[in-house]
Amino acid sequence: MVPNGWRHLKLPEFAWFQEGPGLRKWQFTDSGCKVINITNIVNGYLDLAKTERHISEEELNAKYKHFLCNAGDIVIASSGNSYCKHGIVREQDLPLVMNTSVIRFKPLDNCDYEFLNQFLKSKYLKQQIDVLITGGAQPNFGPAHLKQIELNLPPINEQRIIAKVLSTWDKAITTTEKLIATSKQQKKALMQQLLTGKKRLVNPKTGKAFEGVWEDKKLKQCVAFQNGRRKPIKQEERANIQGEIPYYGATGIIDYVNDHIFDEKLILLGEDGENILSRVLPHVFVIQGKTWVNNHAHVLKANSDIDTDFLCIYLESLDYRKYNSGSAQPKINKAVCEKIPVKLPSLQEQQKIASVLTTADKEIEVLEAKLAHFKQEKKALMQQLLTGKRRVKVDEAEAA
Repeated sequence: MVPNGWRHLKLPEFAWFQEGPGLRKWQFTDSGCKVINITNIVNGYLDLAKTERHISEEELNAKYKHFLCNAGDIVIASSGNSYCKHGIVREQDLPLVMNTSVIRFKPLDNCDYEFLNQFLKSKYLKQQIDVLITGGAQPNFGPAHLKQIELNLPPINEQRIIAKVLSTWDKAITTTEKLIATSKQQKKALMQQLLTGKKRLVNPKTGKAFEGVWEDKKLKQCVAFQNGRRKPIKQEERANIQGEIPYYGATGIIDYVNDHIFDEKLILLGEDGENILSRVLPHVFVIQGKTWVNNHAHVLKANSDIDTDFLCIYLESLDYRKYNSGSAQPKINKAVCEKIPVKLPSLQEQQKIASVLTTADKEIEVLEAKLAHFKQEKKALMQQLLTGKRRVKVDEAEAA
């Protein structure tokens, strides 16, 4: 159904687009004009800091001048697993020449720029591409597919209002993402200071900074390994024991079951898998209460003079590449795990450090929940506005 006053159009009727030329490796040079690549599209813009691909000025002027980008061009990836990844070319990115696997767009006179921008990063474009796309291991689409893309296009004034409303949500999302990134960076810096003793917190009992030399230990001196109690559950067996008790693996909760092995506060440290070498994805975390754990995570019970939360945060801060004993797949075996060095302040200072860093984590969690809410709200609003299920009026522009 086409909403009243809207027109059902194909993409070429409201947008101009151009696919990059098929440049070959032998054409790339160390200097000249930068060549855009899929990996340059990052968080809605272009990151050209690590670009190594250029073509010479002579070749550019002879063959490819009509592929030079302009500020404001909207570009999307047309190949690979990140197809439909979206970005905008800025003045600071120029001069820049197109390449294959990237397509640029400009609105025609009947289409508002920001409305087109919203459509190109919406699920309505990707859903149509998903139906049309070719390729298995390496999906691809091009102008022939884009010519088949359809949209119910509102009048230009309504487009502008819709775009303004959605852009308002984009700004809130971007602001929150920046706050999260800043908070994570601040927490990381704080961890580096607090977990090395470079910064000492105030002891609430004395009103002065904690003192004393930190003790050097091995992990096996700090915990009792509970690995012997772990028990994996086969995939086909889980359906018969579904429940509300979390079933943990190396990366966190992987299912819920109706029975438990542990019922206390413990630390899980991933034993194998790609996550154990990641500095971003978590593989060290605290579990508490009734839980079931498989054999892909070491289970550690902190000694009485060790704060569990502190030790978890300390272990989280380490670089596990130096402890990897796997070849085809990363692995931290128990013998290596036991020898991990740990620097320990007094129990009271451990507890204070854990409290400060846990508070920082909670602040990040609040921001992440807020971000998820904003994204969900925008998604729901986009579904209503881009389909005409909810109509806007001209006087809603200011309210937006």
